[in-house]
Amino acid sequence: MRTRPTSRLRLDRPPHPLRDARSEKLFRQAVAHEMLLAREAGRDRGFDPSDARWQLATQTQQALQGAVLAYEDRRRLLALAQRLGIREFDANLILAIVQDRARRGEPLETAAPTIAIVPPVPSDANLPSVGARDHTLLWIGAVIAAMAVDAALIVWLIFG
Repeated sequence: MRTRPTSRLRLDRPPHPLRDARSEKLFRQAVAHEMLLAREAGRDRGFDPSDARWQLATQTQQALQGAVLAYEDRRRLLALAQRLGIREFDANLILAIVQDRARRGEPLETAAPTIAIVPPVPSDANLPSVGARDHTLLWIGAVIAAMAVDAALIVWLIFG
């Protein structure tokens, strides 16, 4: 005859004490309320159409062929992101988010809370950048200034 051990763990009973029915109901209501609030908060997070991140996302959505983004389109979108003032890493992240939504068959609007994680473009990013001609003039000025300093140093060493 075999005896059963008395200190056996029972799997049908949870390790913590059971709540009474009223507290269990209140707990479930609180959890459901939090879930509804989280869902509504995600739904209300739309973007202003003039937001650079959202512009890039909509352009990406239009460039997609199914869920695939052609190499030429990716390069064009990254150039657009640079003009909009979005960092390259952030631009690639936005492209990946939009592609992922397309793969799952979800609309672009569901990506708004995820795209909101990407840092916004600073307000000074829309200022015009310095052109190539301006860089050339800066280099010419730097070379002339260096030559003037060298000439002054030579004169000081010889006659000073």
